[in-house]
Amino acid sequence: GLVLYRRTVYSEDGINYFAKQSLLFSSFSTNGFYGVHVLAESLITADYKMFMNLFISIPYLFLPRTVECFMICYALTCFVPMWFALLAVAKRAAEAFPGVRPALYYPLCMAVMVLWPMFLWPATHGMPDAFGLTFAAVILLLTADYRFDRLEPRRLVCLFAATFALVLTRRWYMFWILAYYLCYAAAVLIGAARRKAFGRVLGNLLKFGIPAVLCVVLPLLPTFVTALTTDYADIYGAFYGGGFGGNALAQLWRQGLIFAALCLAGLVLALAKPGLRGRMAVTALSCVGAMVLFTRTQSLGDHQSLILAPFYLTAVFCALAGICALQRRTLARTGAGLAAVFFVANFANALRVPGYYLSTPLFSDESLDITRRTDLDAMRAVTDFVLENCPDGETVYINIDSDGYSGTTFAYSDPAHPELQNKILWESSVPSTHGFPTGIWTSRYVMVTDKFDTGTLVGYINQALRTDTPAVGHYAYVTEFSLANGVTLYCYQRTSPPDSAEADYFKQLFAEFDARWPELYSQRIDSFLSEQAAAGSGT
Repeated sequence: GLVLYRRTVYSEDGINYFAKQSLLFSSFSTNGFYGVHVLAESLITADYKMFMNLFISIPYLFLPRTVECFMICYALTCFVPMWFALLAVAKRAAEAFPGVRPALYYPLCMAVMVLWPMFLWPATHGMPDAFGLTFAAVILLLTADYRFDRLEPRRLVCLFAATFALVLTRRWYMFWILAYYLCYAAAVLIGAARRKAFGRVLGNLLKFGIPAVLCVVLPLLPTFVTALTTDYADIYGAFYGGGFGGNALAQLWRQGLIFAALCLAGLVLALAKPGLRGRMAVTALSCVGAMVLFTRTQSLGDHQSLILAPFYLTAVFCALAGICALQRRTLARTGAGLAAVFFVANFANALRVPGYYLSTPLFSDESLDITRRTDLDAMRAVTDFVLENCPDGETVYINIDSDGYSGTTFAYSDPAHPELQNKILWESSVPSTHGFPTGIWTSRYVMVTDKFDTGTLVGYINQALRTDTPAVGHYAYVTEFSLANGVTLYCYQRTSPPDSAEADYFKQLFAEFDARWPELYSQRIDSFLSEQAAAGSGT
């Protein structure tokens, strides 16, 4: 409903998987072998893999190639299986609470999943990342009562497959996998020691664990090599907003105090149940462990917070089971009614309807997008200029990242013209990942604004072209476009190649970033000039 109601343009991470779906289809339409090559390369090496796109492809093959249809398809293929898998987890939790009323319990479990803002934010922003929770739920179910007293081939094959699939879903689920299996193995070995079966259980763990690890790592070796050799703390420095403590506090506000209280109540109830105590302890500790591992390099965003969802949902399921198992029917119905009202109110508040929402820590601080853009005609003027003035092989560099605009906003604004995705170049203001944008030198046109935000790539490039600098002499003013919120996009044509004076100016402009990432700034600039000189001399 949110997807169909909105009138918006998806960009950046929100368009990533749609772009991958288009690439997957175009690759196979070109040549079957080439399509297999593109798919295999993505699954083995890419941070953003096409694994989820395989499932989305099934219904999407029969529908128009629009972003809205794509999002409806991943709701069907990614979220419906996830709900079923998590409902199975809810069923296992309810088994520890005699007298649970199914007519109250299961609708509440569905309500918490369907109306949970932390699910809905990535789901409505083009990110099917929650699909990974399908496999996380399978892992929880397969390990719930398994103590490795003997090897069970069918269970272990399914456990391996679920783990492998979870790794393919998103790279950061590996933090949860590592934390969960460490906690699970520790719990299994402690239990074995108490039963005086430590040696047998340890042997079975190793017989399964070592081959399983090898069978996961070897096929995905490039992914693991990248993960182990990349300094994510450096690359994602722009996204880092505090360690474990800061992120834990941010989670409290993201979920809201009432939801946090439900989780706490569920945790206490589960720890009080002998049949749930061990499982809940492992789930809770793995949540803490995953968060510790992840926040060493990056802060938890809206979609990365999904690595904490196995604990959140298991705890809430236990709290709801406790409510629905109350002996007095009136109390159970009242408690269930209050929980349902909270889930609906929490969702409604996240819509941020002007004049109808509360800024309160009791509810989630997530903000769901219900934008109905009124500036699509103004944006079309920009894209029409690109289509009319840039033949194949020519590009326009659009330098904007504010007020609801970015380069990807324009590149993906017109599904009828997918060629815009190749004609428009852009960068976001992330100094540690993007570096100096050589696109401002190679593009036929460069578009900038008057926003000179210091410490950002976008702000510095705007400053270079809109003030008196050595770069200005290489550009000629062409036209300008009025956008929403008083933003004006100025278009310049590149008239001459960069020289040493312009290069030195940009080195000085980005000196702060160059001191930390020289390979992204001064070395990239020098390499570009060297290649240009070599091309000019014919060598």
